[in-house]
Amino acid sequence: MNVPEPALSEAVASTLPAGAAAADRAGAAGLKAWMLTVALFLVPLVTYWPATFHDYGLRDDYSNLREALEEHGKVLQFCASHARPLYGWLLQATYGEAASVQNLAWLRFGAALLLGAISVVMFRALRACHWSFNTSLCLALLLALVPAAQVIAGWAVGWPYALTALLSLAAYFAVDGALRAPPAARRSRTLGQGMIGLGLIVGCMLIYQPSAMFYVVPLAAGLIGDRRRDAPVTARWLLLHLGILAAALAIAYGVMSLMYTSHVFVRSARIAFEQHWGDKLAWFVSEPLPNALSLFVLNDDHHRNRALYIGCVVLAGLILAAGAVVEWRRYGRGRGLVWLFGLCVLPTVAFTVSLVASERYATYRTIFAMTAVLLCFLVASVRLMTERLGTNTRKFLAVAALGAALSTAQHHAYALIAVPQGNEWQLILSGARHVRLGPIRPRIFAIASTPADISTATIYHDEFGSLSSNSEWVPKEMFKRAMRDLHPDVAHLDQLYDFSTGPSLPANRRFDVIIDMRRLRQFYTDN
Repeated sequence: MNVPEPALSEAVASTLPAGAAAADRAGAAGLKAWMLTVALFLVPLVTYWPATFHDYGLRDDYSNLREALEEHGKVLQFCASHARPLYGWLLQATYGEAASVQNLAWLRFGAALLLGAISVVMFRALRACHWSFNTSLCLALLLALVPAAQVIAGWAVGWPYALTALLSLAAYFAVDGALRAPPAARRSRTLGQGMIGLGLIVGCMLIYQPSAMFYVVPLAAGLIGDRRRDAPVTARWLLLHLGILAAALAIAYGVMSLMYTSHVFVRSARIAFEQHWGDKLAWFVSEPLPNALSLFVLNDDHHRNRALYIGCVVLAGLILAAGAVVEWRRYGRGRGLVWLFGLCVLPTVAFTVSLVASERYATYRTIFAMTAVLLCFLVASVRLMTERLGTNTRKFLAVAALGAALSTAQHHAYALIAVPQGNEWQLILSGARHVRLGPIRPRIFAIASTPADISTATIYHDEFGSLSSNSEWVPKEMFKRAMRDLHPDVAHLDQLYDFSTGPSLPANRRFDVIIDMRRLRQFYTDN
C-alpha cells in the first residue's frame, strides 16, 4: 500500500517519545537559524569579495600605515582632534598590525563581516518587533547593500563605522530591555542595564558619531511593526529613547570638551556648530536626503544619470506617502499619525550630528543611519501595498529587488572604488620598482593627477570614482608606502632617495624615475 510522504512522516513521528519529537523539532529549528545566520553573513562577504581582495589603498591608508608604525599616537591625536578618540585608537591598533597595503584587505574583510553581523542583529530585531519573516529578511539583506555600506566595505578606514553601528544596536537593546522591564523586576538590574546601554552609545559617539545614530533604526522598526501600543504609550517610549540618545550626545560632548580644555588633545577648527539653520535645512533637503531616498542609484558630481536619480527619489517619496495613507486607512487615525510622525522625525534624528555640525559636505558614509531608517519605512510601505498580491508574486518582487541591489552594490564597490584606487596604486608601485638604490641617491618625480584624469564616468565627492593622487601630500605618502612594501628590511629608507611631485615636470632638472599619474585617463571606463 502506498502511503503519502507527509502521512508517513507523521506516523513515524507518532511512534517516537514526546521528548524525542520535541528535540527533533528544536534541532530542525536550530539548524534553520544557523543556516539563516550564515546566509546573512555570506551576502556582504560575497558581494564585496572582489573589492575586498583587490590590491589598493585609499588616500588616508598610506599615511595611516606609516604613522601607525613610525609615529605612534599621531593617528589617535588627529582623530581625537575631530572628537573621535576611540576611532583613532582602533585605527592605530589595526593599521599597526596591517603594516602593508596588501594587508589592508583584511580590514575590508572585517568590515564586510561586521555588515553581516548588522544584518543578523537587525533581522532578529525586526522579528521581535512583529515584522514578518520574509519582510525582515529582505530589509536585513538590503541594509548591507546600500551605498553607505558599499563605502564602508570598500574603505579600510571604514570598518570602525560598521562596528559603531553594530554597538549602537546593542546599546538600543540594552536600553529598550530596561524600559520594557515589568514593575516587579529588580530596580537595580534594570537601572544597570540602562546604564550599560547609555555607556555603549557614548562610546559609539567617541568612535564615529554619524554611525552612532544607527540607534534610531531599531526604534523606527519598533514603531512600524508593533501596532499593539496606543499613541500615548508609543509617544512615551519614543521620548524616553530619544532622551537617552540626547543624553549620550551631551555626555560625549562634555567628555571631549574636558579633554580639550585639559590639553589632552587639540581641538580641530572643524568642530563648530551650525549658525545658519535656514541654509542648512535647504542643504539637507537638496543633498543628503535625496541621496538617502535614491537608495541604490548614486548621485554624481557631473549629473550623469540625473533623470534616473531624480526619478528614484520621486518614486521613493511616492511609496512612502502611499504607505502612510494605507496605514491610516487600514489601522486607523492613531496609527496613521504615529507612522507620519516617525517618517518625518526619525530620519532627521538619524542625521542630527551632521545637521548640528557646521560642515556641509554630503557623503554617503554619514547617511548610513538615515538611509536605514528610510529603508524601514520603504520596505514596510511596499509590504502594505502588496499584501493583496499572491505570495509567489511578492516573493518574485523581493528576489528581483535583492538581486538588483546585490549586483549594483558589487559593481559600485569594485568598479568605482577598488579599481580606480588600484590603478593609482599600481602606477606608483610600478615607478617604485624602477628605483635602484645605491651610493648615488636616485631622484624621482611624480606628475600629479588632475580632476580630468579620472578613470570612471561616475564620480561622487571623495567616495565613488574619486582620485587619491590629486593632492600635494598623497603621492609622497603612496611612494613611501610602495618603497617600504618593496624593501621592508631596509632601514632609514626615506634617506636613500629624493622624491618630489608637482603638476608638471620641471624643465631644468633631470630625474631617474618619472611617474606620470596623468596616465590614469588611459584606464577610463564608462562606469
